[in-house]
Amino acid sequence: MATLKANLAQLYTPIYDSFMLASYAPLEQVHPKIYDVITDPTSEWKHDDVSGTGRWTTASEGSGGGYQDPVLGYPTTITPEKRWSKLAISFESIDQDEYALAKKIGESKEMGKGAKDDIETNTANFLTNGFTTASSPDGEFLFDTDHPKNREETGTTYDNLLAGAFSHDALEAAETQIAANYFDERGIPIPPSISPILLYPPALRGPVARVLDQRANERPTTTQRDINRFAGKYTPVEWQYLSAACGGSNTAWFILYPQLGFLKVVMNSQPHFTSWVDEDLEYINFKGRFLYDYGCINWRCGFGSTGV
Repeated sequence: MATLKANLAQLYTPIYDSFMLASYAPLEQVHPKIYDVITDPTSEWKHDDVSGTGRWTTASEGSGGGYQDPVLGYPTTITPEKRWSKLAISFESIDQDEYALAKKIGESKEMGKGAKDDIETNTANFLTNGFTTASSPDGEFLFDTDHPKNREETGTTYDNLLAGAFSHDALEAAETQIAANYFDERGIPIPPSISPILLYPPALRGPVARVLDQRANERPTTTQRDINRFAGKYTPVEWQYLSAACGGSNTAWFILYPQLGFLKVVMNSQPHFTSWVDEDLEYINFKGRFLYDYGCINWRCGFGSTGV
């Protein structure tokens, strides 16, 4: 579809004093704070984990043995896909543009907003859909109650599905659950990252502030004079794209450990833009494109709650 005079007829009717292109400042991108964004030229990015050795065993003098085999994780394949947007503007729509507006439509920075919106939407929805979609490499929901310890010891499971609406008590219960379930493939406890990210939609801005704010020295919603030990412990990150208005949830919240690099965005090609002139059809063409995909290579990326 091209931008012809007939498509924007009002631009060519000189009855308005001015026209303004609907252009707004873009939101700050959040996904690079959550995902490990890498550039890789291969059509399929493949990953697998391999464990170290497990707990050491006792041995007697002069005895042999004691060897341990590494345990393989669950393989993951991320396949980047092409995303693009094109715009064609006829010579006439520029030559006879009463308000010189059509000349601005092709600005690549405006097309770039669509690219940012695409990757922000997809990476946010990956998390909110993680309660109902088997997107974990082990075949479970990303946030689930029964992640196998490893592919050989499937009888031992771990639970990274938190419960309840976000609150002081829910966060306290989450920490207890994390301590009981955050183990590696060999069953060795994983130390939680310093200052993990507490990710939430705008609807939870108030509850999160009341629990984490530096001035929240007392336990919220109670007359008890307990010290709020959560102040300054987490890095709160609000993400508009998690909200119900963007296809997500107004109640879901997450505790994530991006330092581990288990959430991935794989780029074959960064967003880039080009333009060319079709002298035969008399169009000026603009195109933006990039290739990427996203996913999770290990459920130990974090813990999440639907908030209900």
